[in-house]
Amino acid sequence: MKPKYIIGGIFLCLLTWALSGIRGCNGIINSAATKTTQPFRNLGDSAHYVGIAACKGCHSDKHATFIETGMGQSFHLAERKYSKADFNNVKPVYDKKNDLYYYPFWKNERLHIQEFKLRGRDTIHNRIEQISHIIGSGQHTNSHFWMDGQHLFQAPLTFYTQKGIWDLPPGYEDFNTHFNRKIDIECMSCHTGMPQTKEGSVNIFNKLPLGIDCERCHGPGSLHIKEKTSGIIYNTNKQADYSIVNPKRLPWKLQVDICQRCHLQGNNVLKPGKKFTDFRPGMHLDSIFTVYMPSQTGNNPFVMAGHAERFQMSACFKGSNKGDLTKYNADINFTCINCHNPHVSVKKTNQDRFNQTCVSCHQPKTKKSKYDGCSLSTSMRGTQTCVGCHMPSSDTRDIPHVSIHDHYISRTNTNFNLQTNTVPKGKAGQTIGLHAVNSQHPSNEELFKAYVSYFEKFDSKMLYLDKAKSLYNDPSADLATKIQYHYNLREHASIIEIWETGSTEEQRTALLLDAWTQYRIAKAYDLNIPNQSQKALQYYEKSCEAMPWNTDFTAEYTNALVRANRIGQAKELILAAIKHQPKNELLHFNLGNCYYHENNISEAIKELETARSLNHKSQSILILIDIYYKTAPQKAKALFDEAKKWADPKILQSWSF
Repeated sequence: MKPKYIIGGIFLCLLTWALSGIRGCNGIINSAATKTTQPFRNLGDSAHYVGIAACKGCHSDKHATFIETGMGQSFHLAERKYSKADFNNVKPVYDKKNDLYYYPFWKNERLHIQEFKLRGRDTIHNRIEQISHIIGSGQHTNSHFWMDGQHLFQAPLTFYTQKGIWDLPPGYEDFNTHFNRKIDIECMSCHTGMPQTKEGSVNIFNKLPLGIDCERCHGPGSLHIKEKTSGIIYNTNKQADYSIVNPKRLPWKLQVDICQRCHLQGNNVLKPGKKFTDFRPGMHLDSIFTVYMPSQTGNNPFVMAGHAERFQMSACFKGSNKGDLTKYNADINFTCINCHNPHVSVKKTNQDRFNQTCVSCHQPKTKKSKYDGCSLSTSMRGTQTCVGCHMPSSDTRDIPHVSIHDHYISRTNTNFNLQTNTVPKGKAGQTIGLHAVNSQHPSNEELFKAYVSYFEKFDSKMLYLDKAKSLYNDPSADLATKIQYHYNLREHASIIEIWETGSTEEQRTALLLDAWTQYRIAKAYDLNIPNQSQKALQYYEKSCEAMPWNTDFTAEYTNALVRANRIGQAKELILAAIKHQPKNELLHFNLGNCYYHENNISEAIKELETARSLNHKSQSILILIDIYYKTAPQKAKALFDEAKKWADPKILQSWSF
């Protein structure tokens, strides 16, 4: 079963924009439902990404300051110079729910994270992984990735910079995936330049740039470089250079879309045939995907990456952006770049820049003070600025130990504390559904997908599947999402019914290359109908054909092969998969099971103990108990006592100690 994961567990960086060039743009932007027509020429497929080094040659000044920003430092190799974490007198982080400890340490200039479990003074589980990458600039957090062969995963330990503490990553307090949280293209497409995954994989990357780069805001730079090197130069004080996007020349909606591509965290539902890497600056974001977030009652705390949505809720934003919004108009545009210079770190930005944005509209009554007209007296205001009061800091709802400025510009909150520059953490309101943040009229088909996938990825409240149920019989509801809906409800008989009798041959043919649908069908046959192993194997095989580098699919397939007594075929697939992911617990469990069936006990123990070392609750322990029951009863008893804490009591009835 696909494990749940929390997207909020990986943190988004500071606002992205570009400030070069003069104002004024004659481009025409049609509605998102139609083709975008505007003059920048690097939006088509003929332009390709060249990387930040290619920009540095001509824009060394901006490069020098940009690499100090949160974006420029968003993703690095795991080296000391990129870590903002405190490694002095570190105490192990305890996961009470799973009775596990986590500890970071450096050895031979390599960062490692240790997971261990104690029984009294004895260490009964000990796993150490070398960290390959640090994600997050350290302005709020440093999280940590590791490589299992070719596969990229998150490690179960994060440093929270603002409070200077180590703790579990977001989401791990409820669902600790240990070292197994896959890092996919959706995550990395915001934290790096323009990554590329290996075809047929989830978390193998053929290209993984270090840090966000210039082209995330300007679009691919090949055309721009080609023209400059061939001598085509524009005097941008007199005319625009349309060989590359200058976000400052875009209408406000397309400016904000660049920003909320990453600073709008939610459930991203892709349009048919689109990929997360398809978005380019100058496009409408909802032509690539729609972002869905929970609709709630009450005044709820905001999320870490909700800057874009909160900003657009502001009266300042709404009041400034009027008129013909399909064209750039310097007199009406109020967007993120009025306050944020993306080429300069927010830590090195003069605070007067932020206040000047406010004062430019809210003119002082006199010239005595830029704060003349503020409702607070000088003594009450103290050292506070406009931002300090009207965009107060608060804890985020989704990320522990982190506070950020609320980008909803409002009248001063009555609970605002002038001394601490914060507002109390609000109570969560009642969730009433999902809403599309960047699309006014989402289709029922997309809403159905949004509710089902939100339940699966983020929050397993039945509310979301109840909402999906109300859209289930809509003519636009697609077969794949219906199967996913039943899969999340564990209604395996319903999956088989709609696949065999409730779908057309054309629909089934179209889904043969959909790896996840084939996998869910396989599980339905495997778990629902006795003596249907052949059908289960048929669809497991199809899921592996559609996504051959997904080792979880391979593990499920080979497990079914072992149960069907096709040991030789299973071993061949397992050994091939272990070559590119050596520490997949399920693969080692299956391989150990193969040897056990062949009565090769020494090799079985070796593989089963490997699986156990990777997961302190591995099912391999149950086979090891059986092996050790007669040959090493003390070992069997120790494993039995540990298994009693989590294993099905009915299974444990097989042994008596």
